[in-house]
Amino acid sequence: MAGMNALSKGIVNQLLNALKTPGKQEIPEEARINVHHAVSRFSVLYEKIRNAVDYKDEHLLRKSAIKRILSRQLLLENDSQVIALNLVRELIGARYLPNNELPDYIIGQVAVRVAKYLAIQRAKVGSEKHYAWLRGILSVEIEEVLVDATQEKALVTFLYERLADRVRVQGVAMESAEVRLQLYLACYRCLVKADEETLGFKLLRAYLPEWLRPEGWLSEPQGMAERMIGVERRIRLSLTHPLALKFQRVVKPWAVSLNVLREALLEKPDEAKTLLDNPESLNAVVSRIAERRYKQSKAKLRRGAVRATIYLLLTKMLLAFVLEVPMEWYWYGGVSYAALLINMLFPPVFMFTVSLFIRIPGKDNTDRIKGGVNTLLSTEGLPLREIRIPPRRGGEARMLFTLLYATMFLVTFGGIGLILAQLEFTWFSAAIFYFFLCVVSFFAFRLRQNARENVIVEGKARLHNLVLDFVALPILRAGSWLSQSISRINVFLFIFDFLIEAPFKIFLTVLEEWFSFMKEKREELQ
Repeated sequence: MAGMNALSKGIVNQLLNALKTPGKQEIPEEARINVHHAVSRFSVLYEKIRNAVDYKDEHLLRKSAIKRILSRQLLLENDSQVIALNLVRELIGARYLPNNELPDYIIGQVAVRVAKYLAIQRAKVGSEKHYAWLRGILSVEIEEVLVDATQEKALVTFLYERLADRVRVQGVAMESAEVRLQLYLACYRCLVKADEETLGFKLLRAYLPEWLRPEGWLSEPQGMAERMIGVERRIRLSLTHPLALKFQRVVKPWAVSLNVLREALLEKPDEAKTLLDNPESLNAVVSRIAERRYKQSKAKLRRGAVRATIYLLLTKMLLAFVLEVPMEWYWYGGVSYAALLINMLFPPVFMFTVSLFIRIPGKDNTDRIKGGVNTLLSTEGLPLREIRIPPRRGGEARMLFTLLYATMFLVTFGGIGLILAQLEFTWFSAAIFYFFLCVVSFFAFRLRQNARENVIVEGKARLHNLVLDFVALPILRAGSWLSQSISRINVFLFIFDFLIEAPFKIFLTVLEEWFSFMKEKREELQ
């Protein structure tokens, strides 16, 4: 690699150690958890349908399933061992976990975690919101029991240690411990796209290490339950720090470079050391991996657009149309089919258009990734980065900018309203269009952000971008608010979770027991 700094042998060895995967333990076949393949097919089909009406990022599907199954089992059972057994078997049946590979003793490890929650719940010191938060934390802890995350933790630690003393905050008093904490959280967010529940569990381990040692409090959980209330408050404050996004912007370039480097080295693990010793070969492989990740991101965007469209169609759009047609007939004695058609076609067309216009990063982005790989492994270390806080605006300036911001909303939504009036939209069909426009735009924005996970070089600010921001920002802000406000209003999820899932999973359990019974009878004939 031209101009490549000298590699640090210590850093290289640290990275290679982080990439090592623990050897698989030999487990006798009779000691493995096995789910019948026929039952698994039914479970997989159900999960695909269920995930269509509850949009989640792909890397969060397993954790989301753990939380959902756990919540249902906690309503039906109070025995931690039974809950753990049902949970693990359901996850295997739905292929979130491999079949006939996990040891049966892992059920006991999961049961210990479930017992902690049941003990806290019996103390009755928190609200339902607190227990919902705790179930989210518990789902992360259980996932770490079921799926090895050693490499993930080691890579986050590697990145954090490279950045630990290289970030300064200017313009505000911030303790060094808080700087390091926010930097550590940013490493998790940028490197493995950790969500708030995942980060919450990381912080819980740090703030309340006794949680991991239940033998000391499980028989008398009152004190732990009371302390947990305060810890939740502290965790929420840490996760909503006002400078969190600025820390992520500092970390992202290095996280992108490290992810590409990890993929390059894991392509042929046995040759990783040789590759690191050959700068030119490493340069070529990093370039190839970067280009491949760009194409994967674009394909992922299109898949996400399809999933988001199906989600919106099945949850938001269908309900809106069920309301629109009868309401139009009731108030106006007829239906504007033009407005109905526009409202039907707009979300899928908009999503498809966004997926078409995403651009693959250019050579300058790949060069930045290669430079980041070089710097991460070099003896010189990473350059110092500063997070600067802009000076506080005076009262008059704040008032002026607030008025301008409100004007943006009036101009954007007023202009759209005039267009809809020309198209003879009624107030009800216009309200539905506004709803679709805001929610779908916010979904498209999120998908685009996910597709830019490998982008380091940001585009230049141009006049048309400023105009687009003026128009789009009010729509995106409204979409964000609507998405958060109505995310819990999902009739289809209620139908699935309370009217379908429980009896369906009971049916699958009985079916598997029947298969097991028939197998025993066949063996008796031998």
